[in-house]
Amino acid sequence: MLAADILQKFVDEMGEAVMRERFDDYRAGVRLPLDILTSVASLTVSTVEDLRGGFDDFTEMLRNRSVTDMIRVVMDAGFESPDCVVGIYETNLLSGDQHVVPPFYSKMWLCRSGDAWQATKIHNTTQDHRWPMLLSRVNPVQWPPKELIQ
Repeated sequence: MLAADILQKFVDEMGEAVMRERFDDYRAGVRLPLDILTSVASLTVSTVEDLRGGFDDFTEMLRNRSVTDMIRVVMDAGFESPDCVVGIYETNLLSGDQHVVPPFYSKMWLCRSGDAWQATKIHNTTQDHRWPMLLSRVNPVQWPPKELIQ
């Protein structure tokens, strides 16, 4: 399977877990501690309780903003090793056909654990300062996002 296909399947499944508020499915896709970099902060989610709190706050934010669709599109991906994939994807959060926030980009590191892929690190172009990420500061970014390509 191609790295881009692995990452696309992963972000689709994780997006579905978020949109359907299925924490157990989401939790299965995360290896703790999870390192999160934004344009302005370096964060670490260390415990299941912290992951759960962030998940709950994020899904509540999506409901409050009437998000109907989370569309993620892999732009580039490759294997760092046979069991690790790194790639960049675009996220679009929509309410009907309107963007709730500008599209933003993320670089994700996935590592395989048995048959399952898990996120170990995420770097995105948002301006969030803390976990949970509530997407209160999302500036428009053009492709390719220079901060993620370095």
